[in-house]
Amino acid sequence: MLALQRRNFPAAREHLESAGPDDRALLLRGELAEHGHGGPAARDLYEHAARLGNAEAAFRLGALHATGRGGSRDDAAALDWYRRAAEAGHAAAHRESGVLHAAGRGVPVDDVAAEYDWRLAAEAGNRDAMHDLGVLFAHRRDDPVEATSWFLRAAAAGDERADAELVRLAPALVEPSAHDRTARTLLGVVHAFHLGDPVRGAELLTTSSAEGDPVATRTLGYLVQHGLGTPADADRAVALYRAAAEAGDALAAYNVGMLHGASPAAVPWLLQAADAGIVPAYAPLGDRLGEQDRDEEALRWFVRGASAGDPGCMFAAACWYRDGFGGPVDRVQALRWYLAMLDAGNGNGIHEAHGLVPHMSVDEIHEAGRLSGRLLEADLFARQQ
Repeated sequence: MLALQRRNFPAAREHLESAGPDDRALLLRGELAEHGHGGPAARDLYEHAARLGNAEAAFRLGALHATGRGGSRDDAAALDWYRRAAEAGHAAAHRESGVLHAAGRGVPVDDVAAEYDWRLAAEAGNRDAMHDLGVLFAHRRDDPVEATSWFLRAAAAGDERADAELVRLAPALVEPSAHDRTARTLLGVVHAFHLGDPVRGAELLTTSSAEGDPVATRTLGYLVQHGLGTPADADRAVALYRAAAEAGDALAAYNVGMLHGASPAAVPWLLQAADAGIVPAYAPLGDRLGEQDRDEEALRWFVRGASAGDPGCMFAAACWYRDGFGGPVDRVQALRWYLAMLDAGNGNGIHEAHGLVPHMSVDEIHEAGRLSGRLLEADLFARQQ
């Protein structure tokens, strides 16, 4: 891995080849081959890794077949490999499978299958799939309300294309907003955050909130908290968030919990949000529980957040396992989560790992590598023993 980081590709390839039939090593060798740094064909390496169960390799092999890179284009083969990656939980593979179904590549055009794949990808956080669903409902289903909902989710996930779509769809929401609470709430959100008219947004959201829409109530709380289109009023904002949370809105519960700061009063609200799967709630919930000496519960939430890909929770879980908080010392789990942080693009755990591995056996290090999916990095640590 150091050779790759230093762009010493021949040395990297030699090290990876020495790893033998390891799926991650084969994946990295495939990357080198795909980008012209020698070695066997990328397709062969990706296929070998994919047949060993590597979902990323299956996804990349699907992409090579879909684009024709490294050989002829084969949409049916692309779809097959995307399906294999998707079955292993690869969100982007679901998205690309949906693209092929929608375009009729490798199969007849099938919007239902495309929607199915895109929904699975979107629920896993894939913003391209959220955008695809917006396009599907806007242009093929003539459903501006559902389309707006998906474009708003895409925009919140960072999709820069969604803003123009929301501006274009806004006029189509005016008529249904007169009698449909959901359409009115969505139009209020679009006015407040995408049309530069928070005053009109607050008016629409106030009406929907009065009719009992928790999303409108929570969003109105945000406008009130920050003084957007309405006077800033911290107490009213908290009251709106609480009302939305009590009506079952998990994001509102998260907002209430965060507004309580380090107070023990934050815990029930953060628990409500965390139980509903609001990942940003896991780390502060773990912190608050730890402050109350509820260490076993805290560790469970850190691990749950780590499993959901939150690097802060990964780091906390690793440190707690290393130091024996919330349970016995478990260096394998500690190293596992330090290494897993690399998948989130965060290298802060590697410094801690260097201090941990001298106290571990080679077998323990390799087990941590297996659990984290970072076998090569674990092997580098093991070789230093």
